[in-house]
Amino acid sequence: MLLHDLHNYWFSVNPVQQLVVELTERDVLQDGDQHMAEHLHLKGVQLAIDDFGTGNSSLSWLEKLRPDVLKIDRSFTSSVGIDSVNATVTDIIIALADRLNIVTVAEGVETLEQESYLRGHGVDVLQGFYYARPMPIEAFPAWLADREGQKSEGGE
Repeated sequence: MLLHDLHNYWFSVNPVQQLVVELTERDVLQDGDQHMAEHLHLKGVQLAIDDFGTGNSSLSWLEKLRPDVLKIDRSFTSSVGIDSVNATVTDIIIALADRLNIVTVAEGVETLEQESYLRGHGVDVLQGFYYARPMPIEAFPAWLADREGQKSEGGE
């Protein structure tokens, strides 16, 4: 169904693919998922595994789906500087993704300490309230202008 819809509604009007399909790691892999992942990759679609490290099949997903992106769950991000076990797991996820040439995204970054730690350990993309809270689209231009103004004044 997904492949059918993508063929009919996405690929026909988007010659340069910039689509990322995000799979939640808590989902159960079905028999056809590996075939679908291969087909999507052939079409230039990237695959991301969300909530990585919280489900039951993390390592098998890496082998079967060959994801382009691993999104490190906020439960690991929030433990930076607090919980040494989760920090170790976070380090292992980052190292594993690096060895497999998979982009890492850390979800739920809320403090400067978390940002510094994750950047220092090689996480590619950080997201969370530390940067911005969810906002209506119409508020985004003003937020961006304010942020750019802070940067030009040396605030960040």
